[in-house]
Amino acid sequence: MRAQRRWTLSAIIWTGIAAAIVASVLFAPLITLGWCSDADETGTSERGSVQQSVLGIETSVWLWLGALGAIAIVTVVAARAARRQSRTDDPSPR
Repeated sequence: MRAQRRWTLSAIIWTGIAAAIVASVLFAPLITLGWCSDADETGTSERGSVQQSVLGIETSVWLWLGALGAIAIVTVVAARAARRQSRTDDPSPR
């Protein structure tokens, strides 16, 4: 039973790590693009910038950190639930 519990916790943790890697590839702002539009008239020039992930998805640091935070919370809750469930299933005294 202990091997099953250890395997379950390992699977949950590795799934969380894999999800964090996928979220980083999708949402980590690694590329910053900027543009500037000069005008002859004072005060009408415009400029802007966009951050993109490796895959070209428009993103921000906050989106990336939010995704990592959500993944961390789900992983911790799932691991604690699995640990609690295994304790109630295990009749051996502690």
